[in-house]
Amino acid sequence: MGELLLCSHGLAYVPYYIETIALNVYSLEELCCYMVQNMDLLGPSFMEDELIEWIDAELEMHALAGRLRDLKSDGMRLSAFVTTLAESCNYCSGEEISSMQKVLLEYENKSETECRKIRADRLLQKKRYGASILEYRKLLEVPGVCGALAGNIYHNLGTAYAGLFCFWEAADCYGKAYERNRNPLSLQQQQSALMLAEDTLPDQKEQKDDGVPPKELLRRWKEAYIKGCK
Repeated sequence: MGELLLCSHGLAYVPYYIETIALNVYSLEELCCYMVQNMDLLGPSFMEDELIEWIDAELEMHALAGRLRDLKSDGMRLSAFVTTLAESCNYCSGEEISSMQKVLLEYENKSETECRKIRADRLLQKKRYGASILEYRKLLEVPGVCGALAGNIYHNLGTAYAGLFCFWEAADCYGKAYERNRNPLSLQQQQSALMLAEDTLPDQKEQKDDGVPPKELLRRWKEAYIKGCK
């Protein structure tokens, strides 16, 4: 069982709702737990006025809310915002705070679109395929996302679908990627995904003509084409 941790302040009567994972939090400790476990989901949009107002009104941590407002008005960075929250209770260790700072510094001086792609890529790298697919799909709807950038997003979207064994969808995304980025790897991945998709059709024999069982063939192909993000 986990360690019992007493909250340093009272619980909120009205929770703060975190839409990205459909979570209600009732204390600063719960908020910090969310930050530690979901650093890949944190971005500039996390520094919203609603969160500061909730800390002020529901947690009655007026001094903390005041510091956050002042820092935000001065163009506060995400890493500073998160650090201020983490240092205001006893949930996070010094090592965890340093780790969060290191991760969040990658977002500095980048546009919202760039930050969102970083988050999606991290989700993909951690094999959180469903979450990464949602992020990539939203990114493709952002005005101005086109050309090579859109191609790279489609490529990674294809890799996410491949991780879920959705090879037809993966092949379609790799094809759209190649149309935009002209990267030979996207074309290669499309061809591999198509072969995998055909090999998983219901009417396939239980064993291939060359004697390789379908599951082993899938494993070999998957290792061959699932590569790093673009």
